[in-house]
Amino acid sequence: MSQKCARSVISYHNTNYKYTSVQYKDQNGTGKMHGSQRVIMFCLLTTVLPTTLIVSSLYLRNIRYADVMYKISDSDVIQIHKGQSSIFCEKHSLKMNNTFNAFQMKGRPELSSKRRHIKLKKSMTLPDDTLEYWGFFLFAGATVDLKACSRYEGSKILVVKGEKILDTCGILDGRKYKKDPSLIDNPDQLSVTLESPKGNNEQTTEISLDHKKKRDKEHSKEQLFRNLVEDTMNIHFNKTVHKRSVGNPPLHNPNTVLDTGVYHGGNANNTPNITEDASISSFENNLHECYHENILMNNFFPYSKECNSTSYLENTTTLKVEHKVLTDGYYYYIFYSDNDMVKNDIHVIFDIYKPTFQYTNMSESKVCLNSTECEFDISMFSDELVIVEVPTTGGFKNDNSFILTSVCRPRTTVYIFFPVSVLLLILLFAFL
Repeated sequence: MSQKCARSVISYHNTNYKYTSVQYKDQNGTGKMHGSQRVIMFCLLTTVLPTTLIVSSLYLRNIRYADVMYKISDSDVIQIHKGQSSIFCEKHSLKMNNTFNAFQMKGRPELSSKRRHIKLKKSMTLPDDTLEYWGFFLFAGATVDLKACSRYEGSKILVVKGEKILDTCGILDGRKYKKDPSLIDNPDQLSVTLESPKGNNEQTTEISLDHKKKRDKEHSKEQLFRNLVEDTMNIHFNKTVHKRSVGNPPLHNPNTVLDTGVYHGGNANNTPNITEDASISSFENNLHECYHENILMNNFFPYSKECNSTSYLENTTTLKVEHKVLTDGYYYYIFYSDNDMVKNDIHVIFDIYKPTFQYTNMSESKVCLNSTECEFDISMFSDELVIVEVPTTGGFKNDNSFILTSVCRPRTTVYIFFPVSVLLLILLFAFL
């Protein structure tokens, strides 16, 4: 027989029946657990496992699949992953303080041949050796028509291809610059039209950007074009951590940005007046060294005392740039002034024509248009995600940003497993 357990056969007799039972006994002759074993099992079934189940359900509901807030702006198109699950979420609710369109679908939508027009009007005042830039994410097939003028001489435009966060090589904060790796690999074309303020002496130059021109170190008004080529690049998104507002969840960057709006930066507002004369601008040289192999264009543009607002550009062309995009990427239009006598006023109008996404063969339950609140049902084990796009108003791009709140409505049939499991564990202990 086993050392731990002995078997005994007990027979019962009476005149008509004979009963035989087989019992397993421990060494002490009892069929029950020791006191220490019962304590361990009691702690395990009534404390450890139930606590684990309860904490897991609270973590999933309040942290893993909690409400998520996104900060987005005009013309953004995002695909939402964070805080959503086809197992733990029964519905996906969206709410924003502006109208938006939402689509529930598998994968990402295809680009269509249809393009949308976005107009952007900007004015800036630049002291000497300062810059201000405007950046866009552009798909292949997009075009950018730009018109610009300046109040005084010395204004220049520099067009470069960069990443989502433009590397300024420390130029803006006075650190030593470092060169960015080349993002260009295939030829691109820019068409540049220069025109005098009176409308005479128009000069149009179309450049096939696979050769170099010498840099203008004496600041003469000749055109400067470099080895201007492009490469298809993967989109990288750096997650930015925002400070949490009291009582509100933190803001998040979207997991997948399919299309995005304007990136703006510069140091014009952080630089004091500069009065010293400099015949050679180390600031401009540093710009060239920083973006050397990623420059698409560098050009002076004519000035006029009549250039006092973007309205001047509606009927007059002083500088016109037509940029045909051949590969997806982030493109930055950098404006700076080489005039150490006065601050220069620069006015710009962007007309951007971007390919749009197409959403075809979709049922009404998968589409929500021009609304501030949307809700979609989520099938169990579905791989569908929601895509949100913010339309521009009348084609004009504004600088407003909006808060989109994404909510996972819990799937009750899944979450009820946790409290039911706790009850089953307690009942199981009662029979041990």
